[in-house]
Amino acid sequence: MNLIEKVLAADPTAPANTFPVLKFVQPVAGDTGFQSIAVNILNWSAGIGAIIAFVFLIIGGFLYLTAGGNAESAKKGMQGILNAVIGLIIIALSYVMIIAVVNLIS
Repeated sequence: MNLIEKVLAADPTAPANTFPVLKFVQPVAGDTGFQSIAVNILNWSAGIGAIIAFVFLIIGGFLYLTAGGNAESAKKGMQGILNAVIGLIIIALSYVMIIAVVNLIS
């Protein structure tokens, strides 16, 4: 099995024409091991980061909509929207990468 197959953790019971499915890691209730703590930190940080990025997306949209023909304010709003979307993409990709590494290790 090559590295790609290990990372994607394909379901052996799935038909051959389906996409591989990542197995998400869930914390075990009452477990205080390193993996459970790491999963909890990952879930909380990804959630808080997504909320912050979403707030910045709303602020950027508000700045863009209320620019009133002011090119500088519209540019600020558009840059805020772009930065928020980039932040959301980074959060999602980091979450997927960590899940893939945990699936590869375990």
